[in-house]
Amino acid sequence: MKNQEEIRKMQEALIEKLIADAKQFIDSIDMTEIQTVLLSGSVSRGDFFPGKFGGMIDLIVMRKPGSTVSAESLFGKDEEPDIPYHCITVNSNHFQILLIDFVDAKVFPTFEEPMKYALLESSVLWDHGDTYTKELETIKRYATIDQRKQLDNCLGYIGYLLSDYKKDRWYRRDAFCQMHENLNTSIRLMIQCLYYINGKYAPSEDRRLYYSYSLPKIPQNYEDSMHELFKQDISSEEDYYRREELFKSRFMEFMMKNRPITAST
Repeated sequence: MKNQEEIRKMQEALIEKLIADAKQFIDSIDMTEIQTVLLSGSVSRGDFFPGKFGGMIDLIVMRKPGSTVSAESLFGKDEEPDIPYHCITVNSNHFQILLIDFVDAKVFPTFEEPMKYALLESSVLWDHGDTYTKELETIKRYATIDQRKQLDNCLGYIGYLLSDYKKDRWYRRDAFCQMHENLNTSIRLMIQCLYYINGKYAPSEDRRLYYSYSLPKIPQNYEDSMHELFKQDISSEEDYYRREELFKSRFMEFMMKNRPITAST
């Protein structure tokens, strides 16, 4: 598997060019009603790696408070109306733009987690009066508390799914398929928890596992252990208990040792 760091090294020169192109594009548009522009997605992370279907530079553009300016009036016609972003091509570069109202510390908590992740992984390309940059300090303080609460919630639900009471309910029915599925849900929650332990929000589920391999703080032999954990015979009692033991000894033990103390509000 090509990990995130390997791709960053492979794509370093291209990423530098794309960042310069993005800045040049921002300089070319009317910023009268724009407060902040963020570079997001794979270009911001440094792992932009387009294939045969190409790739896009992700931008989050925030309007000034009270502005109702539209994406089409700013950037021209949307080239991909089926995609939930405003897509345009400029000098052979494809841009995927999310135009939203300005995000302050009051608005940030209202977003779904993948959006919180996207905002906090972004870099600032343009920020009138450093308004967003200053607001970001408060947002990050909130995020630290919120992530620890989310960690507590996820660990609590894992405990419920794998409790003796819950297992006995399905064991009496010989429903090992449901026991395996509850363990699979616990694994997905565990991956989410790893982001919280690393002081991050979790990205969308379609990329969450891959990026977890590059987190600084993960269990020893994480990749190999995940391979073993995902192997399953869904009808087997013996295989369920093999997987549960692996999950508890290598992953949950790590979680409990590295679990930060929940901050008070």
